[in-house]
Amino acid sequence: MNISLAPSANSDSSAPPPVRAAATGGGRRDILPAAPVEHAAAATATIASISDQDWYISRTHGVYHIPACPKGERYALLLISSRGDAIDLGDNRRFPFTISAREIADDLLQDLRDHGVFVCAGPRPGEDELAAARERRDAFYHQLVSDGDTMWARGHSFREISDLHRRAAIALGIERDWAYVPARMEECPACGEKVKPQVAVCRHCHAILDREKAARHGLGGATAAPATPASVQAGTSPAPAQAAGTTASSLGKSAATEKVRPAQG
Repeated sequence: MNISLAPSANSDSSAPPPVRAAATGGGRRDILPAAPVEHAAAATATIASISDQDWYISRTHGVYHIPACPKGERYALLLISSRGDAIDLGDNRRFPFTISAREIADDLLQDLRDHGVFVCAGPRPGEDELAAARERRDAFYHQLVSDGDTMWARGHSFREISDLHRRAAIALGIERDWAYVPARMEECPACGEKVKPQVAVCRHCHAILDREKAARHGLGGATAAPATPASVQAGTSPAPAQAAGTTASSLGKSAATEKVRPAQG
């Protein structure tokens, strides 16, 4: 490969500066510019994410982690700085160069912009940037849900639905049969059967697992045996049926007594 070490006489002013060879360890030579290149771009760039997913992206100049937006927060941030890399020219020669922070950020976001990940104009995202990111993400997720409905209608096959479709439905709060996520089950301490976590009453043995929640929803009395009134237990007042029977019996006895009572002269 021929490398010009000096500019030609008729080269224009926009041509790159001349290069020179610098020896490195192991006999390898780096082809360097004769003068440092001035970069007008900022030294750092900020990536903002409103996605609930972590993203790990690997490049030759490093591995980058774009964190998920924490619950209760509006966004997550990742600060990008410029990095160095090199092109192998063969014959123990390579051409090192510097990648600006903005170039790295734009390269990382090739497939993530539709998920609500973007490069901020400043050190932090503005309200208009956040609104535009949410609108772009929601439009993309609604399209994924529509595609999932179409595939599900063909044969109700879970194999045709990808995790991306399920994530879109869950993120939008849209309930779909194909977006069902199995809940982690726990064992009932009374019968040992599997129940959903934080349930008030076991659906197998009807044991009350959370008395406060069961009482709040009126489930305590439904599972307990009917209690005997305290007045009946104490014997102070008979039950209505017993009282009615006693009264009828007393009346019958009184009538019989009156029949056999001798007439008074």
